[in-house]
Amino acid sequence: MSFRLKVTVPGHISGLHPELEQLIFRFENVRRRVYRIKWKGVGRLEILRQLTKESGLPARYVNAAYDSIKALPPHVTFGGKQTQRFRQGGKLSHEEYRLQRHRILICRGEKARQGNLCLRIKDGKLRITVGRNKWIWLPIHIPKKYQHLVNHAESYTVLLKRRPDLKGYEVRITIKAEVPEIKRPERVMALDINSGHVDFSVADKETLKPVAVGKVDCHELLDANKGKRKILLHLIAEKVTNIARHYGAEVFAGKLHASYTHGHRFNRRVQGMNQFQLRQILEYKLPMKAVSYTELSEAYTSKLGTRLSKPLGLDVHKAASYAFAIKAANYPFFKSLLNRVIFSSGVSAYEGDGIPSTRPSWGSPQTVA
Repeated sequence: MSFRLKVTVPGHISGLHPELEQLIFRFENVRRRVYRIKWKGVGRLEILRQLTKESGLPARYVNAAYDSIKALPPHVTFGGKQTQRFRQGGKLSHEEYRLQRHRILICRGEKARQGNLCLRIKDGKLRITVGRNKWIWLPIHIPKKYQHLVNHAESYTVLLKRRPDLKGYEVRITIKAEVPEIKRPERVMALDINSGHVDFSVADKETLKPVAVGKVDCHELLDANKGKRKILLHLIAEKVTNIARHYGAEVFAGKLHASYTHGHRFNRRVQGMNQFQLRQILEYKLPMKAVSYTELSEAYTSKLGTRLSKPLGLDVHKAASYAFAIKAANYPFFKSLLNRVIFSSGVSAYEGDGIPSTRPSWGSPQTVA
């Protein structure tokens, strides 16, 4: 048994190419026109017929242009408002402004067409349709570990974007890969993601006894630029994967809802962790390594971890991750433990959004029996 998982494969094309630049310029013009016409209340089919005829682009490009703007809100400035203001203030030349507004090319693949008709990958090259019965072939570099996924994909969507340094194009290939069904292991690994470090605990599902606790340091994330931050997030995901496979555990990550009452510095450091992006990477990377991954509300785990840290001989964050592991493995026991240690009344059972759905009454602190 297996299931299909959507995976995005990175690629790269070196150098700028005049015919491709002209195609990108036409595609972006169509995107803006589709956006304007859509918000006038015109239907999708009518837009596709009209712009396919007027632009001379293949219908698949026009269809992809519509898909790329259909979720955008009204009054969007293509290229960004700041870029527009720089142009109006004379800080950007006409050519620089044009490059900012014309950057991407997209085409969606079709299973019936065995891949992607307009942006097809074959023998290490990307075949780009630039007109009627007219193509250009450009060498594309794809990491070796992903090449087998692209070669065996029934269909794939290609997004091509010009690099800011004008040295080439970044390519993103989205495919649906076959992943073997994951057998539920007998241990859980819970992650407590904090500012600068990720604490984890591995516990047995049946006995709830801790098997291992530890920490993955990632302080470099807080001051890294965008490119380095992405590399560091992938390294963290690799470490989590290796630990989970070593102990034979499924991974649980908590949903963070940081309070804005701690001050701007605290919130800036929490944002610097890029928790959402890390969870996105874990979500697609762990199943590819046959490790189960689930997101779960971590409400009250820090409060319980604070009380359990001294009896367990752990710091607060590791104790909180162990409390989270208990919650993931046996929620009724976690709820009863929470009532005995902290609350004198019950706790809401629904915490799907990462925060409690009711405000419990605070009771006097109690100790574990």
